[in-house]
Amino acid sequence: MTTTTTNWTQEKIEALVRPNLLNLKAYSSARAEFKGRADVLLDANESPWPTGRNRYPDPSSTELRHALGKFKNFDPDQIVFGNGSDELVDQITRIFCAPDDAVHALPPTFGMYKVAAGIAGAEFRATNLMTDFTIPVEALKASWDERSKILWLCSPNNPSGNAIDAAVLEDLIVSFPGIVVLDEAYIDFVPARSFLPRLADFPNLIITQTLSKGWGMAGIRCGAAFASPFIIRMLNTIKMPYNINVLTTEVALASLGQPEKMQEKVTTLIAERKRLETELAGLECVEYIFPSVTNFLLVRLKDSAAVYQYLLDNAIVVRNQAYQPNAENCLRITAGLAEENDRLLKTLRKFTR
Repeated sequence: MTTTTTNWTQEKIEALVRPNLLNLKAYSSARAEFKGRADVLLDANESPWPTGRNRYPDPSSTELRHALGKFKNFDPDQIVFGNGSDELVDQITRIFCAPDDAVHALPPTFGMYKVAAGIAGAEFRATNLMTDFTIPVEALKASWDERSKILWLCSPNNPSGNAIDAAVLEDLIVSFPGIVVLDEAYIDFVPARSFLPRLADFPNLIITQTLSKGWGMAGIRCGAAFASPFIIRMLNTIKMPYNINVLTTEVALASLGQPEKMQEKVTTLIAERKRLETELAGLECVEYIFPSVTNFLLVRLKDSAAVYQYLLDNAIVVRNQAYQPNAENCLRITAGLAEENDRLLKTLRKFTR
């Protein structure tokens, strides 16, 4: 594939940023400003007793950035962490969007894109995915104009489970007049589809990933953004100084140090997702199962409301997606442990309308 990115200069990217942020001076702690060896730390009003938790975390998450950069074969200086990807969605929106601006997304997709736009006062423009959850490219392009600042693309997409075709992605990144954010939260289940190796080709591209899914670390709230040095500088300018705490850092470093364990879990979940797909397809209440490359399935049922309530009555929680565009009568079902999936299937086999 060829790319056409020469029109994107740093000056054009800067023009997309809210003007008041370009000269904003980020909060800086003495610890961040200090370079070299420090034997006595009397700068931050911390407790001096060495509990292992008495010091503020590294505001730059240096060790964690280098660990993730090594694993991803990516420049650690072009990585910034968020308190989950949610924080990054909010930060990106606040950097580029004023109330007169517009953001674009393709429902059904991650709901925080719309929430972040609402918080910023920006217009949220939705172009619904097709019934097979592919992108209506021409309709999407017809929706953007000089007010368009951000295009959110989720690949693999939540809740549909499909990945966007690479040629379509490239076309949209090159064509969009603003910042394109590619949310790769589920990329660990299909790493070959990641655009991270090509990020340098697209100056207007931001890629977000997370330790929540394949790494199994949702509870520590650790997301990462990968972008050009200028965009990373802007993200560092507006982020809270200690947004990644010591405990999160310790757990994340330990996990990144054992990638083979992550891969074992991913392999198991993919096998369980395929088993669920096969078993669910044989149930009378199931009408259709959408193809997925993630750790979940979007399942169309004959009566999703009845099945959803039946599962709740049996202490099984799935995600109701029936209110989403082109997801009528659909439930999103995550692949769990084998025994959890067995219980789900056993319960559904007993369901009668």
